[in-house]
Amino acid sequence: MADSAHKTLEDLIKSVEIFNGLDTRDINKVLKVATGKKFETDAVVFREGDQGDCFYLIIEGKVRVSKSVSNDKIEEVAILSAGDYFGEMALFDGEPRSASVVAIESTKLLEVKNSQFIKIIMSDENFSRKVLWAFCSTFAKRLRATNHLLSIFAKNQTPR
Repeated sequence: MADSAHKTLEDLIKSVEIFNGLDTRDINKVLKVATGKKFETDAVVFREGDQGDCFYLIIEGKVRVSKSVSNDKIEEVAILSAGDYFGEMALFDGEPRSASVVAIESTKLLEVKNSQFIKIIMSDENFSRKVLWAFCSTFAKRLRATNHLLSIFAKNQTPR
């Protein structure tokens, strides 16, 4: 990889919430196990229910995250763009994907296999402390947002 492209990728990874406390050495550990993937518009990255063995960092482009809420209804959960990440829940629980992700424009991703990422975490206590703390912080923010949405939903479902 050219030095300028590597530096740009390094800077982008540092801007990702779960990695922004890492130094260059730690970022390079992630880059070493990451694989670049390209998805054209409307290409499926993964489907709800698929087995998850990796997570993704968005380098360029946008994806739509959607969830089945009934047999015939799908709800958009989020639109994610460069600097965002998704698919990380499989890293922790090994459960099937909880949502589907589709590219909504030409999109470049970095794919990080869970097995490789766990090797880094298990071999470097400082790295694992920083990254796992950042994951916990992100999970807490997402849980708060979900709780807020649930409270709005519950208020709208209350009989009058």
